[in-house]
Amino acid sequence: MPKLDNPERSSAPTLREFFAPNVFSVRAVAALAMLLAIRAVLGLPFLTIYITPEFKLITFAYVTDAMAAMFFGPIAGMVFAFAGDALGFFASSGVGGPYFPGFALSEMITCFIFACFFYKRQITWLRVIIAWLLDVVIVQILLNPFWLILMYGAKAGEVYAVLRVVSSLVQSPLHIAVLYFLLTRIRRLDRYLHQPG
Repeated sequence: MPKLDNPERSSAPTLREFFAPNVFSVRAVAALAMLLAIRAVLGLPFLTIYITPEFKLITFAYVTDAMAAMFFGPIAGMVFAFAGDALGFFASSGVGGPYFPGFALSEMITCFIFACFFYKRQITWLRVIIAWLLDVVIVQILLNPFWLILMYGAKAGEVYAVLRVVSSLVQSPLHIAVLYFLLTRIRRLDRYLHQPG
């Protein structure tokens, strides 16, 4: 595994470091399992605000995606996102509607975006803002409405798409602030999580 002498460096990691295949140490797998459990709890109906069963107004499950991407990079992050999406669906007993694999892909892309800006990089307001807005545009505005149209048809899908776009833009300042303050405060765990053994 690449050395993490300075996990908060300003320069980008090399491609070999970014796509490090050996990130699944025992310590990393244990940490990812703990994050999965936290993600499942954050995704439970009583911690998620819905307008309709198909439309989430507010959820904070994304913070675990950002943490997994920041600590372990894109490969582990995307595996985490896929597992977290499936676990979240079963933990919520299908409250958010039927399972659709497109949303798992959306979660994986979210983790990849977060890894591009947070993995082995200094956490700054600018990086958090750009990462979040990219996720809003690519995932919330383009991909997720498309999945909704496939699931519910063009008319219903367009209504949910508009609601998702508006809610994503209105809530962005809150979620950007949550990400920044959380990630800057837990970044010190990076060295501990990557210690051998």
